[in-house]
Amino acid sequence: MTLTLRARLMLWYTLAFFAVLTLVLCILALELHQQLSDEAHDKLLTEETWVSTLFETEFQPLLQATAEKDDSLLAELPEDLEERYGLKRQFALLRLEHGAEKRYYSGGLKNIDRLLPFGFLEQGTGNYDVQIAGNRYRVRVFHRDWGRVAVGVENDTIFKVAQKTGQVLLWVVPLSVLLASGGGWILAKMAMRPVVLAARAAESISVANLQERLQDYAGKDEFGALVATLNRMISRLEEGVKRLQQFTQDAAHELRTPLAILRGDLELAYQDEKLSDDTRIFLQKMLDRVIALGGIVDNLMLLARSDAGNYPFKKKLFRFDALVHEIFEDLQILAEGRALSLQLRTCEALEFWGDELLMRRLLLNLCDNALKYTCEGKIVLALRKSRDNVVFTISDTGAGISAEDLPHIFDRFYRADKSRTNSTGGSGLGLAICKWIVTAHHGKIDLTSSPGAGTTVRVSLPGKFEAVMA
Repeated sequence: MTLTLRARLMLWYTLAFFAVLTLVLCILALELHQQLSDEAHDKLLTEETWVSTLFETEFQPLLQATAEKDDSLLAELPEDLEERYGLKRQFALLRLEHGAEKRYYSGGLKNIDRLLPFGFLEQGTGNYDVQIAGNRYRVRVFHRDWGRVAVGVENDTIFKVAQKTGQVLLWVVPLSVLLASGGGWILAKMAMRPVVLAARAAESISVANLQERLQDYAGKDEFGALVATLNRMISRLEEGVKRLQQFTQDAAHELRTPLAILRGDLELAYQDEKLSDDTRIFLQKMLDRVIALGGIVDNLMLLARSDAGNYPFKKKLFRFDALVHEIFEDLQILAEGRALSLQLRTCEALEFWGDELLMRRLLLNLCDNALKYTCEGKIVLALRKSRDNVVFTISDTGAGISAEDLPHIFDRFYRADKSRTNSTGGSGLGLAICKWIVTAHHGKIDLTSSPGAGTTVRVSLPGKFEAVMA
């Protein structure tokens, strides 16, 4: 699947945002974890200092003053520890060592000497994470010459913060990514707007309106350079098309006079009664080719003037049905002696506002094509009104046109049946002229065909027309 540039920009923006967001959140989480760990460590150091100071300043001097160790001298030690730790979810465990004798004193959590893992005080100085009664504690073990001490503070805060952070991230990250996607789509749309506008404007420019230009882009970025480049390219195309149109018009104009003289000379020579039969046949072939070449020149002249936009239309109100009848009569004369059935199925009496000469040329071209490519069978003409349109159709049972040729059938110099070009005498301009005539009258021409099944051409012409009494 190919994504649009707008979608790719939005996707890249979202991925970049997600990566940056994830990195920032990870850094913040690590910083928060480190800060809480440092706070717990500082607190443990404070408690280490307090316990050491308490014992060494109040109780150790008393013990050293007596020759024998008196337990009554340490009676207040548990009370001091309990007063310090009893209400704080903290604890302290002291193991006083005097030779082989070891005595335990604690404050805070009850039975802490049993809750701690066996041999916990035997560990080296440092901080340890321990789970006690379902709660997590950060415990510091340190050694003194008078014994070993473990002080602990509840450490659930770090884990609760991590858990809460994870829960928050479960909805914050998707929501942020969703908002980033929407923002990325809007930003991509705004960024691509000049390209979209330029594409729409370029799409509307054709050979008929090459004088138009893309709207200048105010920015001085890549889009501005692109629009300026496209406008320069359109200017070059306009100049090239103008030169080509002028050349076609000049060439057609220059060829008309010598062709007319050549035709006159051939017709004059053909009338000589002293000509042999072979010479007469040769002159007839030459005359036919000159007439065909003259028709091509006339068609080129017509198309050149239409491209230049200076064709002198002469629109008036005329009887469209009378024109169809005339063309049908001409068609009957041309089809004499051929196995063809000609029908004028429907011909409603209509007056139409348009260029009668061009309409005549349109109908003649369509009928001529039907006659050329229908060796036997039938050709059917019809004229009727449909809502606000005049509709003319011509159908035949001729050779038909293949599907690959249909999209190009109205292109100039395009001939679907190239093998029969010489026999039919077509130049490939007839349908192109028909297309221009219909378009000049704001109409529409459609052609449907299939090989071996014939062809149907439908011309729909809007505009001013009136149904009249036949």
